[in-house]
Amino acid sequence: MPSPENVRRMILTASVVSITIAGTLYGAGLKTNQEIEQTKRKRHEATFDEKMAALQGMRSNLTARKGMIEAQIRDLDTRIKEKKQRQAVGSDKERPQEGR
Repeated sequence: MPSPENVRRMILTASVVSITIAGTLYGAGLKTNQEIEQTKRKRHEATFDEKMAALQGMRSNLTARKGMIEAQIRDLDTRIKEKKQRQAVGSDKERPQEGR
């Protein structure tokens, strides 16, 4: 059985750790909320030209991503066709020739 001094020390350590973790999580939540409010304020105060520039930047990013995804789809289609062709050639070799 642990001594009362060790039990007290363990309880005190656990308390300090839990308070530290709770404070860290609370502080992180406050900071996140402040950043969200600041982003909202900047977006609300932005001029029309700034909003247009931001939207055009987002559009160019989406266009680039669209091109990458379309290329991946083409590559995938090509691989699927090649796989089907290999399977067709492989199944032709496995069939015995009839009539000989």
